[in-house]
Amino acid sequence: MRRMSFAYGREKFLPLVLITFVGVLVTKDISVFVDESGSFDPDERSSRFYIVCFVLHDQEKSISPWVEKLEEYFTDHGLQPGHCVHAGPLIRREGEYSDMLREDRQAIFRKMMAFIRNADIEYTCFVVDKHFDNSDNAIHDKLLQDINRFLVSHASDFNACGRLKVYYDNGQMQVKSLLREAFAMFSSIVEFVPNVHPEDYRLFQAADLICTMELIAAKMESGALSISEHRFFGSERDFRRNVLKQLRQKAI
Repeated sequence: MRRMSFAYGREKFLPLVLITFVGVLVTKDISVFVDESGSFDPDERSSRFYIVCFVLHDQEKSISPWVEKLEEYFTDHGLQPGHCVHAGPLIRREGEYSDMLREDRQAIFRKMMAFIRNADIEYTCFVVDKHFDNSDNAIHDKLLQDINRFLVSHASDFNACGRLKVYYDNGQMQVKSLLREAFAMFSSIVEFVPNVHPEDYRLFQAADLICTMELIAAKMESGALSISEHRFFGSERDFRRNVLKQLRQKAI
């Protein structure tokens, strides 16, 4: 795992403390967008893997140009302004995408991938294989152990920021509780943002897409792509080359 760097342009260095003209120290804010995929239920056979994804963003780095490009594309192609991208239904042709041609859905996917590549963000995922951790407590303990290890290894980065803002939509109560346990070590700076809705944050949608891709990658290592995944991505080689390789350039 490479060290979290909070890249500026092509140069990478540790988070800065900015000095104002009056000599007051002002520190930057770091956002952590959290999404999950899978079920905590150890008996849920359709989801062998459980994944929690963190997307990290230094709020000093504007993503507005890339958000604007995304919005422009959606508007130009007949989608509602602020269209919320849901990666799973997009791939499986479900819900609002049920009447959409594969080529159009793939175009939306490529635009989201371009947004992730261009936005100054990084991510990490925590994966539990329920074949080995096969109880609620085991899943919780494995996730907490891995998340704590990540947070401790980057503690100096996080402690250098002014606020550590965690965005989660409280989709699963187990994850809500887990996050509060894990981030307790940063109690003086952590803020759990209330009333988070995926449609309000492009970075939340990015976390959803990344989480979905890493879930597909985990399933692929233990089996194969589903029929809908094959139709959408092509072969496993195509998925690794065209999606996973590009995405993991943002992994830490």
